[in-house]
Formats: sequence, structure tokens, C-alpha cells
Amino acid sequence: MNRKTALIAIAGAFAALGILAALVGPSCGNVKSVERIARATDLYSKGDIDDAFNAVESEFASGFKGCTLDELRYDDEVESKFLDEMLAHGQKGKGDLIVVLSEFTTNWRAADEGFSPNDRYEDWQWILTRPSQDAPWKVVDWGY
Repeated sequence: MNRKTALIAIAGAFAALGILAALVGPSCGNVKSVERIARATDLYSKGDIDDAFNAVESEFASGFKGCTLDELRYDDEVESKFLDEMLAHGQKGKGDLIVVLSEFTTNWRAADEGFSPNDRYEDWQWILTRPSQDAPWKVVDWGY
């Protein structure tokens, strides 16, 4: 085998490995370029909302294979519509439940997670709770 043939074989092997790595690749959700839309309200400071966004991003990254999180949004008017959800989680009082809305896109891998491949999901709701205002947010539910 001459040098040129050997180099072509090596390059082909690396290309095959690259394709395999891309197919197998990371199995987590992509949160690299999330747009965050929020403002402080009477209920939550900007820091509270950012902490909730961080918890959602962490949950999304650890699951949601084949999905890219595009946007996180907090709107206190939307949240007021979720009073029933608040009661269902046994939350009473300010500061212990927040509703975050999101938009994300999917690729072909998302079918493994139960999503439609190559689709866009809008107004996906994330319900987070915390036992007190000093405690971290915990994602307790998500969906439409």
C-alpha cells in the first residue's frame, strides 16, 4: 500500500468516526442560545425569575434529547391564569410557585422523547415550586 492510499484510508476512517459521533452525539437538550424574556414583578425579583430560568434550562439540558430551547418567558399575567395549578401543587402564599413559558424546536432525535421530529413547540409550560423564598426552584411539571 503506498502512502497516498494509506492517507486516503486514514482520512476515510476519521470521516466515518466523525459521522458516527454526530449520530450518537450528545443526548441532552441544547440550551446554548436561549433568549430570556422577563421583568421583575410584584411577586418576583429579576433574580428570582433568573433562578427559575436556570432550573428550567438545567431540566431541559438533562433530558429533551433532540430539542433546542429557543426562548424562556415569564409573564405575571399568564401566571395568574394558573391559580388552579397552584392549588393542585398545594402551594399557598407568594413566592412558592412560578410558571415559565418556553419555545423550543426539535430534530429527528426528539421522536425518542415523544415529540414530533422537526417541529416547533410554543407556549410550553414549566411549573416550578420552592418551599420558601430562600430555597432553590424545582421543576415539578411541564407540558401544555
